[in-house]
Amino acid sequence: IPVGIDRLWLPLVTTLGGLLSGWVVYRWAPEAEGHGTDAVIGSYLRRGGEIRSRIPLVKAISSALTIGSGGVAGREGPTAQISVGIGTILARWGGLRGEERRSLLLASMAAGLAAMFRAPLGMAIFSVEILYSGMVFESEALIYTVIAAVSSYAFYGLFAGWSQLFTIPESLNIEEPSIFLAFAVLGLLAGLMGAVLPTLLYRVRDLFRRMPGPPHLRPAVGGLAVGLIALAVPEILGTGYGWVELAMLEKLSLTTILLLLLLKAPAMALTIGSGGSGGVFAPTLTIGAMLGAAVGTLLNLLVPNVDTPVAGFVVVGMAAVFAGAARAPISTLIMVAEMTGGYALIAPAMLANILAFMIQRSLTHNSVHPTLYESQVETREDSPLHRGVFLRRAVEMLDTGGVEPKKMQLPRLMNLLRFGESIQVSEAGEILVTVSVQPHSGLDGKTVAETLGQTRGLTAVAVIRGSDLLAPRGDTRFEPGDQLLAMTHPDVHSRLLMLVSGPDPETDTQFSNEETSPR
Repeated sequence: IPVGIDRLWLPLVTTLGGLLSGWVVYRWAPEAEGHGTDAVIGSYLRRGGEIRSRIPLVKAISSALTIGSGGVAGREGPTAQISVGIGTILARWGGLRGEERRSLLLASMAAGLAAMFRAPLGMAIFSVEILYSGMVFESEALIYTVIAAVSSYAFYGLFAGWSQLFTIPESLNIEEPSIFLAFAVLGLLAGLMGAVLPTLLYRVRDLFRRMPGPPHLRPAVGGLAVGLIALAVPEILGTGYGWVELAMLEKLSLTTILLLLLLKAPAMALTIGSGGSGGVFAPTLTIGAMLGAAVGTLLNLLVPNVDTPVAGFVVVGMAAVFAGAARAPISTLIMVAEMTGGYALIAPAMLANILAFMIQRSLTHNSVHPTLYESQVETREDSPLHRGVFLRRAVEMLDTGGVEPKKMQLPRLMNLLRFGESIQVSEAGEILVTVSVQPHSGLDGKTVAETLGQTRGLTAVAVIRGSDLLAPRGDTRFEPGDQLLAMTHPDVHSRLLMLVSGPDPETDTQFSNEETSPR
């Protein structure tokens, strides 16, 4: 990028790109703002795989404006949402519903990403892993995502060739066992970075949403801020893949590496958090690459007798940071190997990815936005799509007292919920009951761990809140009107009734001498 007066055009270009992108999005499809992969996850888990037919065109135009004007965003989010939009159109034409429509959604995402990033296996697994933050897979759809990804990759290769997205030195090998300690350090740092990125992105997003004025002006303000940063460090603009290539070839100074590492994340947050249309995958990979380059470069400076391949740290850093920030360690491991051809780095990448995942997960345990994708849920049981699993388990207890698979009927459960009857579910005398949480009661505003977890013989099965059925966890907080489905002993039933309808136990001394145990 030229210096002098020409560089002053940068804020104008990024602002204009944000303004046009914002106008297109908020005029025609507001759900196309931000990074599209999150919208795809939300559509799968909460809307039955439904996306409006106009999304592919709106997302393509708005993303081209954002990325083409220098916005710090990637292509994977728009590609995922565009592909899924096309898949939704096909599903309507074919009259697909339910599981068939949802499977086509995931297959469409895998197809688009596999062609874009030339990583068919990694993207096939990514499409079934990215839905959940707890290393859970939507395994039923894997066969469809694999077929779609391979087909798309093969068709794309006929026209664009078969080379990897990045080129690494052919002689790149890890032959010194002690070097795994350095990769472990990289994994720990990647986990820390993976914890910072979601918090930064969504705090900036929330800040822009509180900004007065028309929403289509927000991407312009974000673009202006990015352009002003680029006046000093123009290297932050765009996806950053070119800088990743230079880092692999060891052609970047340590100063440039550190500047990109420190400024790429705020620039990404300003671009996407303001409502600009683009993905988080490419900027996160660039951040990871710079983190790996910094670790590799510093190691060579501090331990000159060890000939450490910086390119290896760049590749592993790319995988580890995204593996932590997106909670997708398995697919990220494979896709980065496919994108770079760095299959010799599988072992160190496995180590760094898992460490990054564990560190990021522990640091963001109580965070409002623990991952880059806020539509993710922890497990299948936490998903609105799969919430019926707890109803089936409850019916199994009602009908059999066990959990043997069988075709279950719901009338008895619905009667239980409607009339508050208790039904014995085991020979030991345990009963299944349902109660409603009253305002100012012992459960109102308290968590499961603070209340039911302190009473022996009382187990929460499900919490029904409006039309949602929640899987009760230790940090699940009760609200007035919640309906609690619980399994308890008859002699504890009266205590449960007092908890849900009586005064707060903290002010009632009758609970002070009860035998308690952690749950």
